[in-house]
Amino acid sequence: MKKAVMYGAGNIGRGFMGKVFSNSGYDVCFIDIAENIIDKLNTDKCYPVRTVYDNNYTEETVENVRAVNAMDNQAIEEIAFCDIMATAVGVNVLPKIVSVICEGIKRRIQIGKSSLDVILCENQLNADKILRNLIEENMRSEYKGWLDANLGLVEASIGRMVPVMTSEMQEGNILRIWVEPYCILPVDKLGFKGNIPNLKGLVPFTPFEFYIKRKLFLHNMGHGMCAYLGYQRGYTYIWQSALDDKIQKKVKSAMMEVAKALNKKYGVSLEELVAHIDDLLERFANKLLGDTIVRVARDPARKLRNNDRFVGAALLCVEQGFNSQPIVDGIVSSLYFDNPKDTSACDLQKDMAKYGIEYIVSEYMQLKKNSPIYKMISDTYKRSKF
Repeated sequence: MKKAVMYGAGNIGRGFMGKVFSNSGYDVCFIDIAENIIDKLNTDKCYPVRTVYDNNYTEETVENVRAVNAMDNQAIEEIAFCDIMATAVGVNVLPKIVSVICEGIKRRIQIGKSSLDVILCENQLNADKILRNLIEENMRSEYKGWLDANLGLVEASIGRMVPVMTSEMQEGNILRIWVEPYCILPVDKLGFKGNIPNLKGLVPFTPFEFYIKRKLFLHNMGHGMCAYLGYQRGYTYIWQSALDDKIQKKVKSAMMEVAKALNKKYGVSLEELVAHIDDLLERFANKLLGDTIVRVARDPARKLRNNDRFVGAALLCVEQGFNSQPIVDGIVSSLYFDNPKDTSACDLQKDMAKYGIEYIVSEYMQLKKNSPIYKMISDTYKRSKF
């Protein structure tokens, strides 16, 4: 049986990629550091995935799975001998796992194993470049020829929504994971060094920048707006916000401007993008997912970076000649997220109170005063009434 390594046994690791690998005929080895998850995977050799929609669900068992600790030398062996690999750890964690990946690559070269393709489920622009730089920094220059020729770092756009699991949702099994039905896996067609694998739901595409931006600027931006606007209305769950007519109208207005900009820049049909927007809004309203406002809204400082979902979407609209104001309204709504349990939100609120909106736009969003949306954000905030 072909072997797959899934680095990260969290929500996306188990709820999406691990399931994709298993359903596609692979023996799946998870690499993680959570001992309870590792032990349970090795005891059960399987785990349940529940697909939920509103008040309905189906559940299936993902089989042919096991796990090793990232601190164990066996993790290096698994990387050395696998046929395909994926990561789902969060882009900020990549520096912490790169040494294990590098040792696995060195062992792979030692045994004469063929090229290695790694699907990066990190939802970060240029995740492939980030990881390649980390690997090259950690490996001697003598390996560069092999890395250039044989290491495929394949960006992926992860659209499947997986909620944070509560003990009630787990129903006595810490491995149980809930997911929505959406299971498409767009990947960068040009990122592979070996043959493109036959994985269920895989959509190889080029130029892949389109899919990354569609995910960030439509899905993540729209989801975030639902969260921040819903927070102001006192909602607990994303589905409550998504079913609020006023919020839905604002979110769809912002998403439509992005769709027009994507259509113009990449030539993807507007009808297809509008259908995707309608599908997203319906998925946001999935009650049984139980996704919370505070989870989706968390860490607003990161979400306000100029290459992330809000500011990035607004800049794309400006670049392509479309109205960025609906997105700026979403940006401003995020500035009122004051959840006391969210460190990022607390820091943002403190800096806002101490230095004012211009500081936030300059320092958090990294926008210069001559940026076309600098003044727009500042003015919108000053006249806002959240």
